[in-house]
Amino acid sequence: MSPALKPVAVPEDDSSMDGTARRPTALVAVEEPGVFSVVAGILAAAGLDAVAVRNLDEAIDAARKAPPALAVVDSTVRQIAGMDMLKRVRHERSMTKLPVILVAGEAGLDVELMVELGIADFVPSPVDPQDLARRVNLILTTAQARRGRRMATARMRADTRRISASIRSTNDPQQMAEVMVHGLGTAFEADHVLLVTFPDERVPELNLSWSRDGTVGAIPALAGHTAGELADRLWERGHALAVEDHRAPAGDEPVQLSPASAAAGLRTSLVTPLGHGDKSFGLLWLAGEGSAREWTSTEISLIQHASGNLAHGLVQGNLITAQRMVLKRQRELDRAKTDFVATVNHELRTPLTSITGYLDLILEDSGADLPDDVAQMLKIVGRNAVRLNQLITDLLTISRHDADENTLEVEEVDLDELLRSVAASLAPAARANSLDLHFEPSPEPLLVDGDRAQLEQVFTNLCSNAVKFTPTGGSVHIRAQQVRSDAAGNSIRVQVCDTGIGIPDADLPNLFRRFFRASNATTAAIPGTGLGLAIVQDIVLQHGGELGIVSTEGKGTTATVLLPASR
Repeated sequence: MSPALKPVAVPEDDSSMDGTARRPTALVAVEEPGVFSVVAGILAAAGLDAVAVRNLDEAIDAARKAPPALAVVDSTVRQIAGMDMLKRVRHERSMTKLPVILVAGEAGLDVELMVELGIADFVPSPVDPQDLARRVNLILTTAQARRGRRMATARMRADTRRISASIRSTNDPQQMAEVMVHGLGTAFEADHVLLVTFPDERVPELNLSWSRDGTVGAIPALAGHTAGELADRLWERGHALAVEDHRAPAGDEPVQLSPASAAAGLRTSLVTPLGHGDKSFGLLWLAGEGSAREWTSTEISLIQHASGNLAHGLVQGNLITAQRMVLKRQRELDRAKTDFVATVNHELRTPLTSITGYLDLILEDSGADLPDDVAQMLKIVGRNAVRLNQLITDLLTISRHDADENTLEVEEVDLDELLRSVAASLAPAARANSLDLHFEPSPEPLLVDGDRAQLEQVFTNLCSNAVKFTPTGGSVHIRAQQVRSDAAGNSIRVQVCDTGIGIPDADLPNLFRRFFRASNATTAAIPGTGLGLAIVQDIVLQHGGELGIVSTEGKGTTATVLLPASR
């Protein structure tokens, strides 16, 4: 007997060992040959090969070879009761969700047991072919729909991951927004997508839309306060607004949404807020034209996930953009400062050179004819001109360091020889103040790779400070030695020790700050610019070294410079 209703065919998506297509199977646990023949014919029409099983082992073995699409089980199989077979079969991983059509015997049906075993449907015995065909058709159609939903969900998840990855790969808010509207419109088969952000310091203002080719409607522009209120309300509640049909709006819809949407040619919408922290700053709107649409929980959660990634990306991108603008502005200001200092240096140094030149001429040519008080005043002018010249030099040096224009001319420098030269240049000033200036030569070469002129500036500054801040009768001691270390390599340590006025403990943390001067030096009116140690530290760090100051007020100061040895 052939069935009057032909079941839906199952797609052949399996393959055999030799690569050829293999038809899906169905397990048939039916003893009656005539019934088996009818069942097999109906299954064959549906594209399924019937596999006869008489006991549990055969069922499991067949399922492991090829996972079946469904099973037809006679509850009266004698070798092992069909219902008991099902109980044990359900423990097999490949058959936990296997749809089963039960052939019910004369004993009737145990509904609770059918629910427990997950039986999809049943047919009474004797089997009516037409009835069985309808039930097979229904199960296969349902399975196809379920498979289609799973595939669609997997595709949407993959598309959403790609959209989120693209958003995370850029810091450009405009590019993020474009990826979002195009990506979501395509992935979720919307007709229109709108992304808008409101005036907010956390994100830039955006207004982007996307429409599928061939559409005639458009997402309406809501009034600013309406869009803001809608976004705030959704953000506070933590969910999206899904409208299945604008012709039959839901009760929680804003009164302006559906009339405006319907008038714009829209039929269905999904609106999700964009925000960060406790406040929203925009919204995302997906819409369709043709028919009503039930937005599934999976679709809503995926769109919300992508929206969360976008919101985070917009906030971070805006911060990075603002930081770049600040850095750009800072560089512009640095260049302007450098240019200004260079100009001031030229404009000040030119007249200053003229002043000191004429002052030297006056003192040399007319020194004997000048009254003592006039000569003393001219000498004071000369000393202040020297101080001013040093201040200009220090400012220019600091400016070059800030602008990274201070390049090192590296060569091998003998520090022992360099320190001897520095000590010799300061000897007259030390004698004038009755100071004991002592240089302790090294018994071995002290070689470093560095810029000789800049290193000379470092030690001249440190030694001149020691001489300047040490009262009459005190001492200044300069020594250098090689420090051997297996871990970091050999170093050269230079120490300048004095018995001067020292530095107050409260001032020590600020020593390397530009223009800072110790309080006791200011009180004693000892001249200085407050730039010397800042310059020294910059040069030492550029040479890969370290600078340390240890001082006790009233007892003296020790400055230590540690530089990598060249060998």
